[in-house]
Amino acid sequence: MKYIKIIFTLACLLSLFSCSITKADRNNNALLDFAKSNCFFWYFKSQNYDTEEIGKITSGIVEMSSYSAEKFQKVALLVKEYAPNVHTKQNVDIQLAKCFILESDKAFIAELHAIREL
Repeated sequence: MKYIKIIFTLACLLSLFSCSITKADRNNNALLDFAKSNCFFWYFKSQNYDTEEIGKITSGIVEMSSYSAEKFQKVALLVKEYAPNVHTKQNVDIQLAKCFILESDKAFIAELHAIREL
């Protein structure tokens, strides 16, 4: 039940975020949006939670973007291998914590930009 609430919350946040940007911006942010949802996917999978709904969100991002599937595959591998040095106050699972720092990690954004420019 707890993971369903997390998925619902994530879906709502992604929906609100995608509604608030223009089509050009949406395409520019598609790889970052995909990276964030993919990060949650890997976390849910590591916790043996059902990943069907988060998979649908991730698939929707891919479907609505003009980037190639190859770029999304590279982003998925980047996210899976992403291992920042994260410190948490309440010993939060690092796999979960990293999902919230992707967009502020300059090194990750640089690698994402390199994939975008391929």
